[in-house]
Amino acid sequence: MAHTEKDLLQAVDAAVRELNSTQNCDRILHNMIQHLVKALAVKTCAVVELNAETEFLEIRKSHNLSYRFCKNYRQAIDTPLLRALLWQGEAISIPDRNYALRVVEHLHMEHDFVSAYVTPLISQQQPLGFLYVDADQLNYFDEERKQIIDIFAGVIAACLFWDRLAKKLGKLRMEDEESGTMRFEYCLPILKDHFHRSMRMNEPYSLLLVDVEKYGALITTYGLQTAQAVLREIVDTIKTQLRKYDTVCRFGGDEFLISLPAVQREDALKVAGKIEQALKGKRFSPQQLAVGIFVGVASFPQNAKSFDGLLLAVKNALQEAKRKDQAPKIAVVETVYE
Repeated sequence: MAHTEKDLLQAVDAAVRELNSTQNCDRILHNMIQHLVKALAVKTCAVVELNAETEFLEIRKSHNLSYRFCKNYRQAIDTPLLRALLWQGEAISIPDRNYALRVVEHLHMEHDFVSAYVTPLISQQQPLGFLYVDADQLNYFDEERKQIIDIFAGVIAACLFWDRLAKKLGKLRMEDEESGTMRFEYCLPILKDHFHRSMRMNEPYSLLLVDVEKYGALITTYGLQTAQAVLREIVDTIKTQLRKYDTVCRFGGDEFLISLPAVQREDALKVAGKIEQALKGKRFSPQQLAVGIFVGVASFPQNAKSFDGLLLAVKNALQEAKRKDQAPKIAVVETVYE
């Protein structure tokens, strides 16, 4: 073997310490693969991760595989072999590919090999994918090498598990649970990026500020749970009237801020009208409630010279909308804010 037992222990120890001190899972995976390749002198090594949303297998990190191959690799768990590997945790050993062609067919990567070993990645009873290694020698993966690979697989599985958990926690922090939109404080950098890009490109940029009419009365009459369900339905309806690159975030208790990049004020008013009409024609929650909205509209450069100025403009436009006696309760301001 290329490395001594001491070298392997140091590699695993470094990975565990890194796992406890950093959130960069990709760096840990890269280092683990490099250590494993050097330790065992394998030809190909790949961390194949099970995508929790699509349930397809995808290559997360690898050695000796091209970028194009990794990008296009998308394997369904549609064979007894893969199901046993992932769901039952049964490792697969191929001493000689010539005598295991049916197995090779389902595991083959980009390059031909002579022998291979595939071990599941499992953490907290959750199947996360598998670790694949191959070599150009017959019967290369003896019991000692398999044991080393299994140890590395345990560290890699822990890394994937904590990375997945960290992403879930991050999403929970960013998302407003009541409405299903982003929280304003997490969305603010995105909105500022939209604004500054518009300045650089000399493009218009608009904000809408939507206020749900009589939301407090809705809570008092029907309860918080029903009111929150209505908020989610309102947000879903709003999104149907927007482009995929527009952004919605919760601005206040019953207010939602909408970012419309490259949209001038006249068109922003049309978007506000479409949202108002879409909500007007709907009934929300099992109680079939009708819900009205107020909308403030402000645009760069007509209403502001800075993002903070645009935010102030759209707030004041919303106040103008609230003074209207009849629908559509949509308003703009003519003031230009610094």
